Amino acid sequence: MPPPTIHPKSAAPSPEPATPAFWGRPVVDDGFDGDRVDPRTWLVYDYPDARVNPRTKAATTVADGVLKLTGGLYRGRDLSGGIASRLHQTHGRWEVRMRAERGVGYAAVALLWPKVFGHPEFAEINFAEIIDPDRRDAGLFVHYGPRGTQLQRDVRGDFTAWHVFALDWLPHRLTFWMDGRRIWSYRGPLTPERSKMGLALQNDQVCDRGAGFCRSRTTPRWVSMYVDRARIYRAPAGQ
Repeated sequence: MPPPTIHPKSAAPSPEPATPAFWGRPVVDDGFDGDRVDPRTWLVYDYPDARVNPRTKAATTVADGVLKLTGGLYRGRDLSGGIASRLHQTHGRWEVRMRAERGVGYAAVALLWPKVFGHPEFAEINFAEIIDPDRRDAGLFVHYGPRGTQLQRDVRGDFTAWHVFALDWLPHRLTFWMDGRRIWSYRGPLTPERSKMGLALQNDQVCDRGAGFCRSRTTPRWVSMYVDRARIYRAPAGQ
């Protein structure tokens, strides 16, 4: 049974911080204003038999100008959803306005994933990962290399409310933003330099991380992640 249709903009998005003029116009600017995900822009996940992060396309819906990714029991199976950008690029800027409902068992994530993982680099950049079931802590992660070397920062807030997360990826540096405020700048050997990477928006089912990450008696029947807008910018010439 699919999750019920609700009106997620009852918690109205706050004003969006201005993007620095340096970036020019976005090449993708999706406000999810239709009645479904645009298949020219996004791939909808549908891997219900996956051992890690099993997903169903039934978990992905669009209504009232908002993308909704809903975790829950679908015909008795604990599944969730996600979408991935069809645009992959080396360097650029990505912005996502999102929020997450409380609930054990799911993590709301905005990340960059390479077009081909491991070729030419093993790389993953999570610029918002909200696994905390109370949605008071968001993790920022840089993963690199075949052994999964990882760096992490955390930011506190009420992530049941709308926030704009952004990532700037330029040669040899990463800059993480929340609501127009720089929260982490990284320069170092874990910065990917050769990969083409794309935006992924996921409400992950995270039971594979251990029993404490699985649905519990406290988890609501449905736990949703909402995305009001996603924007992608190319890196300016000469960068």
